[in-house]
Amino acid sequence: MTKKLRIGAVPYMNAKPLIYGLDQHPDEIELVFEVPSLLPNMLNNDQIDVAIVPSIEYFRNGNYAIIPDISIASIGTVESVKIFSKVPIQNIRSAALDKSSLTSCALTKIILREQYRLSPQYTQWNKQYDITSTDTDAVLIIGDNALKIIDNGYVTLDLGQSWFEFTGLPFVYAVWVVKGNRHISGINDLLKSAKEAGIRSVKALATTESQRLQLSQERCLNYLTNSIRYEFGKSEIKGLLAFYQYAVSLGLAPKGVEIIFNES
Repeated sequence: MTKKLRIGAVPYMNAKPLIYGLDQHPDEIELVFEVPSLLPNMLNNDQIDVAIVPSIEYFRNGNYAIIPDISIASIGTVESVKIFSKVPIQNIRSAALDKSSLTSCALTKIILREQYRLSPQYTQWNKQYDITSTDTDAVLIIGDNALKIIDNGYVTLDLGQSWFEFTGLPFVYAVWVVKGNRHISGINDLLKSAKEAGIRSVKALATTESQRLQLSQERCLNYLTNSIRYEFGKSEIKGLLAFYQYAVSLGLAPKGVEIIFNES
């Protein structure tokens, strides 16, 4: 009996086009859903074979190879990575970071430090989208939860937009990776085909996600077609490397890591 291919993915709307149709092969493929911060350890421990991992974790791990031509990225407004603040952004002195995130936590620190010259006190946050009870000045929320928050009374900062204004580059939140020493035959083509099928079927996905999240179909479609991008071309690579350099300068990632693509 052939061993199933175990694919680790995030449960958010933004990943749905990347895994389109993979659930139609239950005898060959097992989809495992977990928040971004937990998937790298699952991959490291061989609980899964391939995973969508936070881009910062690619650089921190040092033993991954990236599946080419695919990412979860934005060029400008992303909608699903936001800081909600009780005070003007320049007055933030404390911030709670969504513990399900890794890349967005690093991006928060980079934007507040480099763009606003702020170094607030950071704590973890795990109250989903109930942000009313926090005692910090600001809260970082990611994924579907960020889309669902009603931000009455809060100052909001879309980190995708902030990054684009700061650098003029796309921001890459996550990439598909395998262990660098692991050969999985056909994995590049499998995941690229799933992405292409998902993009072709984005209207149907938007309808399904609108029912799941109780958001309008129009908003979900706009999010999946305009806010989130799925390419990983030259401009995305340039944006990822810029993020890496800022992360290194703030001590958030080690020096000397190069981008290596999976060849299988």
